[in-house]
Amino acid sequence: MATIRDIAKLASVSSVTVSRVLNRDNTLSVSAETRQRILAIAEELNYRTPRNRKTSSNKDTTELNDNSNIKIGTVMFLTEDQEEVDHYFHAIRQGIEKECVASGIRTADKFRMSMYETPDMNFGDVDGVIFIDRPYDFNLQQVKQINNVVFIDSSPDVESFDSVVIDFERVTKLALDHLSALGHTKIGYIGGSRTYGKDQRQFHYERYMKEQELFNPEYVYVGGWWTTEGIRMMNEAIQKGDLPTAFFVANDALAIGAMHAVKEVGLRVPEDVAVVGFNDIDMAEYVSPPLTTIRIQPEFMGRMAVKLLLDQIKGRDTPVQVVVPSKLIVRGSSG
Repeated sequence: MATIRDIAKLASVSSVTVSRVLNRDNTLSVSAETRQRILAIAEELNYRTPRNRKTSSNKDTTELNDNSNIKIGTVMFLTEDQEEVDHYFHAIRQGIEKECVASGIRTADKFRMSMYETPDMNFGDVDGVIFIDRPYDFNLQQVKQINNVVFIDSSPDVESFDSVVIDFERVTKLALDHLSALGHTKIGYIGGSRTYGKDQRQFHYERYMKEQELFNPEYVYVGGWWTTEGIRMMNEAIQKGDLPTAFFVANDALAIGAMHAVKEVGLRVPEDVAVVGFNDIDMAEYVSPPLTTIRIQPEFMGRMAVKLLLDQIKGRDTPVQVVVPSKLIVRGSSG
């Protein structure tokens, strides 16, 4: 089967240009001669776009229900080393791969991109793309040229794209209501940074604390997402003095690091500092004390994204947003 790359090579243009021409993008600035050359080569090679493939009248019901020829792309903005220590995004990708196998999809190509560079939207001949998170410099007009797109963990345009997300406002409130009910008023925050703005957990933490007239910017610590960063930021809080009596921490790796730092200076968890994490990784139940945390379902998020993508490929054109439920798991670290 001919691919977009085959056509691009013969026409001496980029794959993106070929894709936009074949999808009748009238906003593309390209000469009539080039446009005609691309169309002629595509016709000669008997190439059909994914959209044409799914709507072709000569396909019978059996073919429409056969996923074996479907090829999807998964875009991640983490390196392999970063993903290896990030349970959340690793579990999402595992969910995608498991659902591809369960659905009989031939393959899910992985594309790794930098959070700090404008992404290249050339994904070859895939039938759809799943974006796990997104970078700051993201051209949604380019994304709209891709047939069939699902975002996981972000929703940059709910009117145009499917997305699978967490209700961060609700789960942040669960954590903070729990700590407030235990009598804490000096509640700090430890979290990681985002390239495209403030992390939603931090945003909703700050809004909640301001509504309670308890917000203190000196209690907010933002850095990386790894366990060592949790140690570093908690040490910074301890050295500063006026230590909060509780912390809401944006992921379990950071929370475990934070608890380690507290115990290293002779303080106790939760008697001196209560901690609530986020993710409920396998280790959370076995640290000392066991970690109170928000249980989310990242593998399910990956599986749902594949199902949404298949639904698009088979004809649905109305965008859908799936909000995956999460719950508070109370253990010893919060008292």
